[in-house]
Amino acid sequence: MTTLPWLAAAQEQLRAAHRAGRTPHGLLIHEAPGTGGGLLATWFAQLILCADEAAPCGRCASCKRVAAREHPDFIALNPDAESKLGQITIDQVRAVSEQLALSSHEGRGTVVVIEPAHALNRNSANALLKTLEEPRRDAHLVLVTGSPSLLPATVRSRCLRLSLPIPDRDQALAWLVAEQPQHRAAWPAVLEMLGIAPLEAVGADVPRMLALRDEVLQVLRDAAAGRIDVLRVAESWAREDLALRLICIENCLTARVLAMRAGARLQDGGLDINIGPALRILDDVRRLQGQLATSLNKPLAVEDQLWRMNMRAGR
Repeated sequence: MTTLPWLAAAQEQLRAAHRAGRTPHGLLIHEAPGTGGGLLATWFAQLILCADEAAPCGRCASCKRVAAREHPDFIALNPDAESKLGQITIDQVRAVSEQLALSSHEGRGTVVVIEPAHALNRNSANALLKTLEEPRRDAHLVLVTGSPSLLPATVRSRCLRLSLPIPDRDQALAWLVAEQPQHRAAWPAVLEMLGIAPLEAVGADVPRMLALRDEVLQVLRDAAAGRIDVLRVAESWAREDLALRLICIENCLTARVLAMRAGARLQDGGLDINIGPALRILDDVRRLQGQLATSLNKPLAVEDQLWRMNMRAGR
């Protein structure tokens, strides 16, 4: 994978701190989904563990082992596969703390990457705090999260915080075209659908994404005419890809509202929904998105959403 240009400033900040002997013991990376927080954490581990003076070189055995998650001084701490709530447990944190009580294997330090850090529960976060408060001289903990507010303030205060920028559309497009030029013509539509998340885009099934986008646009056109086939569409949407379809509706209507307010040319395939109805549909969509993590009756919820779209879009 090619270098992510929007991470260059953060990388230079960390490289300068490392050269000056001020490598942080606690690093909190605040990322938006699909912008590369985990990749920056891996790069930071390579910076510390690289055997080359021009660290990180990306070519030496240490860098390659970090990338492959095989370096003895690199520890990845992720949610316990057996945790029903998808949490990082206190037992996992204690096991890492025990490893950090020992000397590093190769003498360059130990790096622990915790991702997503907001998966720490209260007990595991408190256990981690003890390690952050009294770190081993060459131990470094990297917390990657899209929701830093879910971490205890005491944990956040022990870390250097880096908030990663969201790449603009042109920057994201240029990177995607360089990464996968075969999808050059499709990337603008895929980015619009995902809302500028290039790393999510590069791993997507592009033909499937385009088909979903076309389907969502057709449903919005049908809504503008008040003729959505609610039962048929609800059955299909509730069965698969509901979250992705809702993201597509949200990003499509948001782009439409912004373009209409700016008097810009609309590029949404002849969609005929004015600002007021678009905003009301957006409110409904965001409400449904907030309910997806609950014990929701998806078929009924989607039916309700589609009936609302039928009523609102033409107004």
